[in-house]
Amino acid sequence: MFRTLFTPLSARFSLPSPLSPRASSEAPEEPDELDPEDFARDVLVELMRNATERLKTADSLVERIEVLTEIHKIMLQDVCTKDVFREMDGFLVLMSVLSTIHPTFSKETREEAASSELLEATRLVFVILSEALHKHNENVEYFKTAVGLESFAQATVGLVSDARTIKQTISFLTSLALHNFAWSRFFLHITGVDYAAVDRKFQEFSPQLGLIHVPQALRVLYDAVTRPTQDNALLRYMGTKLLERLTLHKHRNQCVLSSLGLERSLFERLCTPSGLPKAERQVVQKLLRRLLDHNVRTEDARLMFQRVIREDNTLDPDVLEVLRAGMKVKWPEHFSLESPAAIRVTKTGTRGLPSTGFTFMLWLWIEQVPRDKKHNMFSISSGERTIFSVKLLPDGSLECESTGSKEPTALKARLAKGRWTHVTLVHYPHRGSKPTIRLFVDGTMVDSVNWPYPRGDTNGAERPYTMGDSSSDACLNWCLASAYLFSVPLSDELPRFVHDLGPRYVARFQAADLIRFLTYEAATALNIYLYGRAEQHRGSAAEVKNLINSFKNGMGISESSIVFALSPSTTHFEDKGTGELNDAAMEGDVFVAHCNGLDLAMWEIGGAAVSLKLVQLANNPHEVSRALGVLTDGLRNSWQNSEDMERLRGYDLLADILRKKCQLINMTGFETLFEFLGMNFKSPDHSTIVNAVAYRAIALDFQLWSRTRHEIQQVHLEHFVTLLDASRHKRFNVKQRMGKMAVVRKLLFVLQTDWYGPDMLPFLLDTLRVVAEANFSIDDAIRPIVSYLAANLHEDSSGSSSPRSIMSRIDHVNAQYKAEQVFKLLASVLDKPAMFNKFTAALPLTRICLLLLGDRPSSLTATLVLRMISTALGMSTSFNRKFELVSGWNVLKLVLPYGWDAQVQDAAFDVLLGRSRDKREIVPAVVCPYIVPAIFASLKMALDNSRISDDLQLRVTATASVEHLLEALIEVHSSSPTFREVFKSNAITQSFIDAYKMFSISVAHSIEIDQGTVRVLEKLSHFGLSIALDNAVASSQKQEIMDILQSAEAVLNPRASQETSIDPAAVVGTKARRRRMASVRLSMQLGESAVKRSIIRIHEWRKSVIATEKKRLRKTVLDLREHHRQVASLTEWSTVLTTERGLWAKPDEVPQWRLDDTEGPYRVRSRLEHDEEKPPSSKVDPNQQIGDVQELDVDTNSITQIEVPPWSESYELSSTDVDDQLGEEIVDDKHRRVRHELEPGDVIDAVKTVARISGVDSSPGLLIFGRTHLYLLDGLVENDDGEVIDAHDAPRKLFFVPGSIMDLDNHQRAQRWPHDQVMSFSDRTFLFRDVALEVYFRDSRSLLVVFLDRKQRQEITGRLAYIISRLGLDPSTPGRMKSPFVGRLSAKVSSTFSAKVLSGFNSDELSIAQRKWQSREISNFTYLSILNQVSGRTPSDATQYPVFPWVLSDYTSATLDLSSPETFRDLSLPMGALTSARQEAARSRYESLMSVGEKPFHYGTHFSSSMIVCHFLIRLEPFTHMFKTLQGGDWDLPDRLFIDMKRAYTSASQDIRGDVRELIPEFYSCPEFLENSANLDFGVQQNTGEKIHDVKLPPWAKQDPLLFIVINRKALESDYVSEHLPQWIDLIWGYKQADPDSYNVFHPLSYEGAIDLDAITDDLEREATVGIIHNFGQTPRKIFAAPHPPRNMHGNSSLPLGLIYGIAEDYHLLTQSSRPLKDLGPDQPVRELVLDLIGQQVVACPDGTICIPSRPHEVVLWDSSPGSIGALKVVVDRRVSQVVESAFCSCATFADAETLVTGSTDNTVRLWRVTRNDRNRDQPIALQLTHLMRGHTARVSCVTASRAWSLIVSGSKDGSAALWDLNSGVYTRSIWHGSGEAYEVHLAAINESTGYIATCSRHRLWLHTINGRPITSLDLTDVAPSPIYPPITSLAFLERDYSHTDLIATGGPDGAISFRTWNSDSTPEGERARWQFTTLKTLKLKTESRFRSSTPCVTSLKFVGESLYHGEDTGKMFGWELPD
Repeated sequence: MFRTLFTPLSARFSLPSPLSPRASSEAPEEPDELDPEDFARDVLVELMRNATERLKTADSLVERIEVLTEIHKIMLQDVCTKDVFREMDGFLVLMSVLSTIHPTFSKETREEAASSELLEATRLVFVILSEALHKHNENVEYFKTAVGLESFAQATVGLVSDARTIKQTISFLTSLALHNFAWSRFFLHITGVDYAAVDRKFQEFSPQLGLIHVPQALRVLYDAVTRPTQDNALLRYMGTKLLERLTLHKHRNQCVLSSLGLERSLFERLCTPSGLPKAERQVVQKLLRRLLDHNVRTEDARLMFQRVIREDNTLDPDVLEVLRAGMKVKWPEHFSLESPAAIRVTKTGTRGLPSTGFTFMLWLWIEQVPRDKKHNMFSISSGERTIFSVKLLPDGSLECESTGSKEPTALKARLAKGRWTHVTLVHYPHRGSKPTIRLFVDGTMVDSVNWPYPRGDTNGAERPYTMGDSSSDACLNWCLASAYLFSVPLSDELPRFVHDLGPRYVARFQAADLIRFLTYEAATALNIYLYGRAEQHRGSAAEVKNLINSFKNGMGISESSIVFALSPSTTHFEDKGTGELNDAAMEGDVFVAHCNGLDLAMWEIGGAAVSLKLVQLANNPHEVSRALGVLTDGLRNSWQNSEDMERLRGYDLLADILRKKCQLINMTGFETLFEFLGMNFKSPDHSTIVNAVAYRAIALDFQLWSRTRHEIQQVHLEHFVTLLDASRHKRFNVKQRMGKMAVVRKLLFVLQTDWYGPDMLPFLLDTLRVVAEANFSIDDAIRPIVSYLAANLHEDSSGSSSPRSIMSRIDHVNAQYKAEQVFKLLASVLDKPAMFNKFTAALPLTRICLLLLGDRPSSLTATLVLRMISTALGMSTSFNRKFELVSGWNVLKLVLPYGWDAQVQDAAFDVLLGRSRDKREIVPAVVCPYIVPAIFASLKMALDNSRISDDLQLRVTATASVEHLLEALIEVHSSSPTFREVFKSNAITQSFIDAYKMFSISVAHSIEIDQGTVRVLEKLSHFGLSIALDNAVASSQKQEIMDILQSAEAVLNPRASQETSIDPAAVVGTKARRRRMASVRLSMQLGESAVKRSIIRIHEWRKSVIATEKKRLRKTVLDLREHHRQVASLTEWSTVLTTERGLWAKPDEVPQWRLDDTEGPYRVRSRLEHDEEKPPSSKVDPNQQIGDVQELDVDTNSITQIEVPPWSESYELSSTDVDDQLGEEIVDDKHRRVRHELEPGDVIDAVKTVARISGVDSSPGLLIFGRTHLYLLDGLVENDDGEVIDAHDAPRKLFFVPGSIMDLDNHQRAQRWPHDQVMSFSDRTFLFRDVALEVYFRDSRSLLVVFLDRKQRQEITGRLAYIISRLGLDPSTPGRMKSPFVGRLSAKVSSTFSAKVLSGFNSDELSIAQRKWQSREISNFTYLSILNQVSGRTPSDATQYPVFPWVLSDYTSATLDLSSPETFRDLSLPMGALTSARQEAARSRYESLMSVGEKPFHYGTHFSSSMIVCHFLIRLEPFTHMFKTLQGGDWDLPDRLFIDMKRAYTSASQDIRGDVRELIPEFYSCPEFLENSANLDFGVQQNTGEKIHDVKLPPWAKQDPLLFIVINRKALESDYVSEHLPQWIDLIWGYKQADPDSYNVFHPLSYEGAIDLDAITDDLEREATVGIIHNFGQTPRKIFAAPHPPRNMHGNSSLPLGLIYGIAEDYHLLTQSSRPLKDLGPDQPVRELVLDLIGQQVVACPDGTICIPSRPHEVVLWDSSPGSIGALKVVVDRRVSQVVESAFCSCATFADAETLVTGSTDNTVRLWRVTRNDRNRDQPIALQLTHLMRGHTARVSCVTASRAWSLIVSGSKDGSAALWDLNSGVYTRSIWHGSGEAYEVHLAAINESTGYIATCSRHRLWLHTINGRPITSLDLTDVAPSPIYPPITSLAFLERDYSHTDLIATGGPDGAISFRTWNSDSTPEGERARWQFTTLKTLKLKTESRFRSSTPCVTSLKFVGESLYHGEDTGKMFGWELPD
């Protein structure tokens, strides 16, 4: 910039070395000859230095003004002085001037106004600041970082807090921000002015609005005007309005302002209780919207969502409005470039210009195109030379230049302004058949040109790629979201797919399931495009299929072909401080806009459930439509929320919520919802269905829409017409969307209900018509409609057989009317030839006509059937023949007369003459003479009716219709020669004669004749005469006609003289009736047997159709009801929002806890879980995908006219092919109730009703075996018909388990396990009945169920055995324990790998366990657990709870001496014989019973019974509730409860009237049962009046339940107990089990085999016996027949036999290995150490890597750098098996080889299942997301998991560690460290043997129990902080089955490993125990002093057996060993 920085002058000035990196590098020539220009510059530099120095010392205002003026002048002279100014601390001096101006002012003067000197000085400071920062990047950067917003705000605080200077100061601030001093008086003179005047002022100043240069000034301005003490509302308004106008002025301003973090303040202002003035409120709202439009911090969004729900559970409309506006997200993360500006990307590979061709893609948004020049968008260059470039021309098209060609080439494209556009440029390297350059805009190819490939390469440049234009005259303003360069040309389909992924996608296209990231709309657009292609190229459907598959399997772009991928969140920019190049550098004016949309924030806060809750709480139309807006906009652009919505079954929930708010849906709400579903109300022809799942759940829920307002019902029905008729995508809508939804069936069902009123029927029918026509196929429309008609057109004579109760909403009244309307609609559809052809191809029309006609058709039905026949005759010549074959014409003749009227007559004549209804020929020609008999039959019947009907009305109508018919016949006869031919047939003529004759005789015999009859007779005679005169008629018939004519004449013109002697009435009446009957009978005989057969067949057919339709209707109603029940039972989605860490947590709620039945090691149950009915679920459905690309069923025929197939009816009407045309088997779904509980795709194989036993309760339930899973669903049973019903509704006999207490209401669960989780099972007894089964699962859960009988159990055990054998055993079973590597492990580690050796024990395993115990490999506690398990004891059954001994007898001392035998109880005798007095009592009882011949026993009570268990555990649910149940619903007397440890022991060991109980395992493992944490009221003790609360502990426990448990366990593991335990084992399980000499005989009923409950028939007696078992207990099964061998006590008793040294005992002997066991390299710190049992090694994993336990070749990788999107990569043998993009992974751990837990940057914890498929070469291993756990409010920084305890602990930046259940993914509790950076929990560890949890932040190391109870903590604030690392960088527990000294190791940055233990030894006398950490030893790492001066940091630790391994930040891993 200036060439003279080394001149003598500047040397004198002691300047630092070059001021600017761009200073020229050539050496200066001789220093003497100075260029005058340079000399002048040097003088200026010197002047600037002096001036700045003077300013530091200037005191008075005048002096300052003088210096400031001078500085300003110098600065204007030369740019270089700006650098000098900075280096002389000019900025800091200015700050000090600013901050001191004001105090002097307030001291000197007491004036009202500020002096002009003061203002001038202030102005000059701002002017200089503005000038110094203008277009000077170094200064801007310096001001931002070194001065900072804080000190700038501090400096101005005096000026802005004084009312006299505030207006002037904020005017200056504005001027500084905009670098425009026209604003310097803007805020003055506003006193007494109104808002309108201010607005006008802004109007005048609008030309002065510009780009924001110094955003800090605006932040200071905003804070100044909104300070609480600033009371000028107008000023506040103006400040806010200024910002609002600026955001509108330019997009860049919006970016800049949204980065200042004003949203919270604006939101708080909007929500002030006092309210704002209207004008201010509006402007605050506008500004807030503009900023939210761009960016919202998650914590601010959290606040907004919290505030939207008020205390009383209503919504706050203002906040809702803010959310609604903020959800309309428009901006992805992007770079805003205000030219001159460019981003240069660093070269990574060898060649800058790929030789293989390239693809360049970018997302851009153009604010304005330069008017008159080209503008570089992308170029590849080498040094000064550009090899290839793309430029934007003023008209929006592009131009390419390259070294391959002399001339540039233009590419046609119109890049639109103001919207995001995707541009792809593909350049092929060779001229092949294809053009070599192709341009795609928004995925569509717009131009392609043949053009040579550029030559040359970018060897010279380190940053060869440039986006943007940094030349000084560039003037384009644009934004860039992402840019990619691939070293391969992409195929033509891919740009469209990339475009559909949208600008938010910034990953690297490596995932196979990229489809996930499509939003609903993008996926639909892609589908429509593919469907269009498939329809165009029907021949190449294969090509389209390939396309679909390629999209389904990712894009196939290899990672190595990505040259660069640029986006704000994934790119690391150059670090100017360290000089690292990193990925890219910004030049000129580039601003990184971090846009976190409100929808993404909502995802981090709680996902789709948040917005669903808003809809649920909305309670007026306005709120409903707003909430729907928030919901739909939150889903529209966010694939995560959409996926979440489907996971929750959110659309079903939404429909359910809206059903309760039908009347609140207004037009806006309707349109909001349907626009989301794909409707386009602005241009309806673009409507489609974008979201099939939502559409099916919501739009097709007619029950919902039928209850809405009238106009909504209408538009809802009309939308079908839009989609299927008006839309240009209608073919797609029909085929790909609606086709699979059975809409016709749904509409027909709706017609059968009374949901819609009669006024809506026309609209419904219209809809039905449109839907049916759209997809007129047999399954979708034809068969459903015909079946419906067949079942409903005719009155059902058989009476309704279905129970009306179910059909309460079924509309039986109007069924026939509606059916006729549907028939009318069908007939009109069939008028279209295409439809008619489809119909006839699908069903046999002839028989369908007869089916629909029925026996007594209404006139409408008859007309419509004739219309169909008429159409058929017109279409097909063979129809009449076929109709004849099914006796159709004869049936017509029989049936038609019943429905005859004028309409039918028209239709019949249409058939006769083949007229279509619109054209009537002048000379009619008979086309179908077969109809004539039916016409004459109708004539005859009408004639009969007109004479003899008793109903006058009927007579009148009959007469009229006869007249009408006769007129028509006469007319046709006269005008149509062909009709006259018909009478050649004798039968036809005869049928007329008969009718004529009958009528005339009847008339002749009547007394009086009315006018009508006369007219009829005249016309009959006329017609008869016409026939007779015709030559076609046989002469005999002519004669007959003439005879009748004469007699009729006589009647018409009687001679008066003639009198009749007969009584005509009598004759005519009876005779006519008889005749009529005879005539019908006659016609029946005419029909012969064929007609009869035909009619019977059709009858049968109709009956079966009616039955099927009834079944269907019932099934539909039941399915609908079940669906509603099921959706209503989904409440988890909303409970998760109100739990402790939920968005709307209820602060005052105290959680209730219960003992979780998930078991820890050796079946210990010590974890607590939330005591609530249904814990919220975090489960994810693995098969769901939102934007799925569908397989297209391309309909190849549908475009051409369908060929009518030859008539495929057999000529004999066989019953089979009638039934199969319409008859479908409707199977009633008996498992309807449980279907939704199944995993997707699972099928039920077997169902058994069982009772699940839990403690003393039994819950009836269903054990279901699926193909892939096993289920247990409580509260449901199978009835005798195999239907699943509620246990409440079932008879007791179905599920009654004798002796258990039935529990139908509490804790009804639905549990499921994949088959591979089933580990083993064992037969169990329940109340001595051998019908129970216990199943053990790998996830530490177990299940105890009771069957009704043994046979059922046998069947189930068979199935289980098959499942276990089919899946083989787990790789980590005990078979590998023999290896020397693991031999070095302590017993505990080996036992965690075989923690479940427990479950299915047999005798040889028992002997292994015994040997292990003898050699001290397992602890006493573990051995007793095993013995309990083997003898059939289980924690699931309170009557057979595990038994543990009392070991201590001293409950009074202050300290315990565990080396003294006096401290212990005598283990050789049972509790009942510990004192001589008790022995005496026992003996005498035994002998007295013997003497009376009873079975003798020593004690009436037992050492273990359900009563005893519940007594001990009374303070812990579920035992609290069980205790009450056993006691008959109440507590026992207070004094008899478990109150005091000492008293309990005395009672069990000494009192003569006491008990003989032993203990339960909780006394050694679970402190919680000793505390009354639920604050239950147990009453008061009688003698002391003391309230009963916690259990009173002995003095040595120091009032601490944890200490009591720890000491008790220590006693159990002591040498004394180890030596004497065999004697106790002999008493309980061994040869002394019923030994009189040992005082060890219990009640005979307590021994196995003593009772057979099944043999007792009397209910009362059975109940009594059960009571006895509950009280007397059950003695365990005997498992040893000989005395138990002793334990081997040689050597150190705390270590297994053969081990001399142990870490806990001999930590001082540990030595570090001399050489590293593994070295990953210097940049790869060892983050994780993973045990590999197979390879017998410890595997070191670097950052972002973890290997699967025991499979070191299988690795999961992720990028843990701050900006990454955390994609997970699964690598097997160095080949990528799977990439999961957007997993946001920040940390990961394996719980076991099948389960991965990851912590995420989006605040969630994710649980993955590792699935293996060895047959799939490409993807042998894949991860499948199973649970998504929400709770944290900041990124998760560490996770750890324990399979043994089924526990996950995640630490987060929010200062907490959360505990989660590993099996269900449910949140249990949090451990809080504090809030703030220093409290981020960055380390967590779980002790596998005790379940203790260690968590660590910078300030504290905490230790908690498994239930989150704090034990102790260590303050780390005084540890000397390392700049990079926290004080503790790694943690590990020493793992043993039992360790007398607990040990935790911590590694630090100073190369030290500290061993610490914790104890309560330092507790002061008489106080509650205080635990403290004590340091045992600190190991110092060896440093390789040759290489490093600093010590390595210990980044990971792991104990393996009695060895320790550590990893360092140097990439090395070392071991520490004890001497052998």
